[in-house]
Parts: sequence; structure tokens; C-alpha cells
Amino acid sequence: MEGIKHLEGFDFAVLAGYFVIIILIGTYSARYIKHAKDYFVAGADIPWWLAAISLWMAGFSALAFVMYSEIGYKYGFTALTLYWVSVPAMIIGAYLFVGKWRRAKMMSPIGFVEARFSPALRQVFVWTGFPLRFIDNSIKIYATAIFVVAAISNESLDMSRAIWITGLVIIAFSFLGGQWSVIVTDFVQFIIKVLAVVFIFFVSLREVGGLGNFFRKMPVDFSTPLHSPYDPYQYLTWIVLVFFSVNAGWSMIQKYNCVRSEADARKVILGVAIWNFFLPIIMFTPAMFARVVLPDIPNARFSYAYISLKALPVGMMGVMIAALLSATLSTLSNEYTMLSSVFTNDFYARKIKKSASQSHLIAVGRLSVILIGLITTVLAVILQHIQGMNLFDIMVKAFTAFAPAIMAPLLGGILIKSINSRGALTGIIAGFISGSVLLTLNMVLLGAYREQFVSNPQLNYWLNQGWSSTSIIINFGVTIGGLWLGSVLGKTSEEEKQRTEEFFRRLKTPYIHECAARVKSPFPAIGVIVMIMGAGMTAVSLGVKYLYPIPGWFAVNMTAAAILLAIGLGIWLVSRENGIKDEG
Repeated sequence: MEGIKHLEGFDFAVLAGYFVIIILIGTYSARYIKHAKDYFVAGADIPWWLAAISLWMAGFSALAFVMYSEIGYKYGFTALTLYWVSVPAMIIGAYLFVGKWRRAKMMSPIGFVEARFSPALRQVFVWTGFPLRFIDNSIKIYATAIFVVAAISNESLDMSRAIWITGLVIIAFSFLGGQWSVIVTDFVQFIIKVLAVVFIFFVSLREVGGLGNFFRKMPVDFSTPLHSPYDPYQYLTWIVLVFFSVNAGWSMIQKYNCVRSEADARKVILGVAIWNFFLPIIMFTPAMFARVVLPDIPNARFSYAYISLKALPVGMMGVMIAALLSATLSTLSNEYTMLSSVFTNDFYARKIKKSASQSHLIAVGRLSVILIGLITTVLAVILQHIQGMNLFDIMVKAFTAFAPAIMAPLLGGILIKSINSRGALTGIIAGFISGSVLLTLNMVLLGAYREQFVSNPQLNYWLNQGWSSTSIIINFGVTIGGLWLGSVLGKTSEEEKQRTEEFFRRLKTPYIHECAARVKSPFPAIGVIVMIMGAGMTAVSLGVKYLYPIPGWFAVNMTAAAILLAIGLGIWLVSRENGIKDEG
């Protein structure tokens, strides 16, 4: 598009330098994993603010920018209305579920299902959980490829090639990331991502001529909280889906069990809730500004990328792409490692080869990472051929189909003692069948009415948003009905009764933190690495000043460099003073 810049030499240098630094962080953190594993996970001694950063990062790949920016470009403030649903869901969950998850001491839903219900149910939960993760992760790859295509803009790089390149890079990255300290990596990525989005907000605000000019020139219906086709009916069902997703999410459960106390676990989710209210204003409004600055974008999925590439100078464009790409790499590296672990430990080692050696299981795990990554990438390629739906609608369809069967048994199991393993099994199977049938039928109808779907708004709504909303109600109803019916009709064994009593006795016992051992903090080195990033941006700033004498470019790049230098120095000074961890 006219006026859109693309990545140049300095931007590629920033990207290359960023990934070298990420590898250095992982390599350096590895020396602490064998000593600080208890400190970061089993020792339950992560500071709450650090766990909150990691949890927030886990939910923000490039998908969030593309998905909500697409809605923001088309429908304005509806994007914020839809995203803010997570805020009350987290606040309610902070007081209803967090304490229970912390006392349960379950690091994942897989462990919860076995401890609360039965080992046999574990396998059912493993296999019903995979489809949702595959679809969700494929959408993330697709969204990341959108930024790659927009930033590079080369005729030989179409979406399919960009998806494959992105997918293969993530597979390779997963081999490195599997042993990294995720918390430390997420912390550094948080700094880069927030730095990038704050700069994008201000430069795009300048591009649109200020807030006053934006409000004068934006479409008249942009300020509508819910813009058609997102009506109150879909909004209410979206609230239900988000509530279950937030409070039964794997990443949530893990982070609750990484911090020191129930109070800290509550601070984690409340901290993320606060960020989820304020940060989206900065993150998604640039796409709304783009509607005024770039009103003729042919595909709204590119809105955030295009306004960023138009407004940012050379150098900072590389920071923006690095921040978004690295977020997806981190998220999916964790996902691939987690899914590989589930497949290897919860299925292969239990059902295929019980006597497998550790080296054999490691080999199986590595092969499964490749297989999982390839399946996810193929699904991402398929996504580009789905017409008439934005990424938000695609994601909702996936979660509508499979989330109820996975999440309702988790929350029901931790709240209601009378639900037994037969009820949980019935609920999972019934919900999974219901979701699969409705999703398949929806895809068949979308294919059969493809031409009418594009031209008929009413048909479009009922085969898209209306279908998803109704499916949420049906699938949750079927799953909850299965939980109740199976529990009423299924006999509970004495062994299960004892296990259930023990589990709920644990939920009534406040969590008592066990003091951590003395552990040397890796953060002095992290501070140095962030300062190195600032020094690198300083060099880029000087290069841009002499090769691109465009007013304002040097100031923007140098401001970013100064912020990185200041943050790195602050981390180094503070962590040196508190370098030895001893909470005992």
C-alpha cells in the first residue's frame, strides 16, 4: 500500500540481534534451571508480579493483535468491549477459584483429573484436549505470518510460504526453548513488547493528528460498544465462554502453583486483570486510527501491521516485528513442549512402552514436537482458505466446539463433591461429541451456502456469530447434563469416595508456604543483557540518523535505546542488591 514502509537492513539487524540475545538468555538461564527449578516451580517461590507478567505474556501472541485489531479497524470500540470480558471473569475467579487451585497443588488439568477422579479418565482428557490446542495454535501461526508478509512485502513470499517459514522456525525454536527458564524469557519479552506497543500507540496517534482529529473523522458508529454483527446475545454467551476459559486455563493453574501463597496467587490474576483493562487501550486503538489514516486496507487483518509500518521509523520497525514474532515463538514453544510432554508421559510411557528408558522417552518427545508442529502448521495453511470469517470468529468456533467438554468438568470437579469419575467421563464425551457434530455441521453449511453467506447479512450472522452463540449454550448444557446424569447413575467406588474426601479436605486446608533454599538470582545477568539491547539500539539509532536524515526518526530510536538502557541498569542494580534469595 502507498505510504507503507517495509523492513530494511537495520530492521533485519535488530531482528537478528534480538534472537541472538534470546538464545543467550536461554543458554544463561539453563545454568540456573538445575539449581532454581524449585525456586521457579516446585518451590513455589516466584514473586507474584513476575508470575503475572509470564501469565499475561502467555495470552498475547501476534494473534491478539491481529484478531482484535481486525475488529477494531472494522467496528471500532467493539474490540475493547469484547476483550474486556476477561476482566470481570478474572476478578470473580480470584475470589472463587484461585484459593482452591492453590490448595489443590495441581500443576495442570491432567494431574487434577487423575487426583480428583481417576487415572483412567486421564487418557480421555488427554485426547479430547488436543484438538482445541491444535486449532488455537494454528491460528497463532497464521496471525504471525500476517505480520511477516506485511513487513517483508516480497512477491515471492505469499501467505502459504510465510506460514510454513513461521511454523518451521517455531518447531526449531521449540528444541531450544524446551529447557529454558520460561519466566525469565517472558520477562525480557514483556519489556520489548510493551516498549514496542507504547511507541506504536504514540506514533500512530501522531499520524492520525491527535485524538480530537480521530474522533472527528472516525466512522459515526465507531463508538458503539457492540457493533453488528456482535449483538448482546453473542456477547452474553461470549461472557460464559471466557469465564470458563479464564478460570480453567492450564496456564492459570500453573502460575497459581508457582507463587508463594494464596494471597500472591490472587495478586497474580488481579494484576493480569488490571493490565487487561488498561493495556488493550494502547494496543488496539492504533488499528482504529488506521481506519482514518489508511481507510482502504483491502484486508483488515493487516491493519495493525500497516499502521505500524507506516508510522514507525526504520529500526523501530524491527523492534515491533521482533516483539510480536518472539511472543508467538515463546507461546508456541511452551505449547509444543507441553503437548509433547502430555503425549510422551501421559500416553506413550503409560500405554505403548511402559519400560521405556529416559533417553528413549526424550527421543519420542523430540519427534512428537516435530509432529505436533507440522500438524499445527498444516492447519494454519488451511485457515487462509476460510472465507467470510475473521480470526475472532474462527477462534470462537474452535473454543465453542471443544472448550465446554474440557473446562466444565474441571470447574465442576473443584466446586462440587458429588460429581464422580463416571459423571466426569460422561460429561467430557457428551460435550466433545456435541461440539464436534455442531462444528462439522456448521462447516458443511458454510460450504453449501458459500455464495449466499458473503452477500446475505442475515444468513452470514446465523451461520457465524449466531451459530457460535447457540453452540456455546448447547455444548455447555450437554456437558453439564452429562456431568449430572453420569454422577447420578454411576456408582462411586469406596476407593474413589476416599480419594474425593481427601481431595476436598485438602481444599479446606490453607496453603502453607515452605521456605525456599538460598538461590542466586539470574537477574543481574538479565539486566546486563537488556543494557546490551539498549546499546544495540543506540548503534542502530546512529546508523539511521546518518543514512536516513528524516526528522524524528533518530529521536524515536534513541528514546527506545535510552529506555532499554535505563531498565537494564535498574534491573542490574536492584537484583545485585537482592541477588541471594532467602525467604526463610
